[in-house]
Amino acid sequence: MADEIPGSILGKPTPYEGTYLEFLGFKLVAWKSGYAKLEMPVRAEHRNTVGFLHGGVIASLLDIAGAVAGSYGASQEIVSVTINLNCSYMAPHQADTAIAEGELIRTTSSLFFSQAKLLDPENNRLCATATGTYKPKPRE
Repeated sequence: MADEIPGSILGKPTPYEGTYLEFLGFKLVAWKSGYAKLEMPVRAEHRNTVGFLHGGVIASLLDIAGAVAGSYGASQEIVSVTINLNCSYMAPHQADTAIAEGELIRTTSSLFFSQAKLLDPENNRLCATATGTYKPKPRE
């Protein structure tokens, strides 16, 4: 199955204008059943006081990658609400680009479970991982 990458995360004018997701400025660069890949140019306001990518931004990208990986084919109809997110930080992210990859692990009748990783492509480094639990809810 070919990757279907919409122009915005939902493939139509985004409801994210003026939100934190727009502030992050990531792009969905690969999306298929059970998998999502995000790329984000790292700006000065994404960094902490010592110049590394801020842990909150890292957690956000991991959360989004996990949620998007589990919502392939249904993102127009549902929003994936995070129930739980566990992050492990392993190395500082120093590059000008951040890459987050999410993978769907399991789906039940009411929840899905994903894992994600955040990469520093310039330094060939795995910086953080996360596991998440999400509840699909009808998009209103």
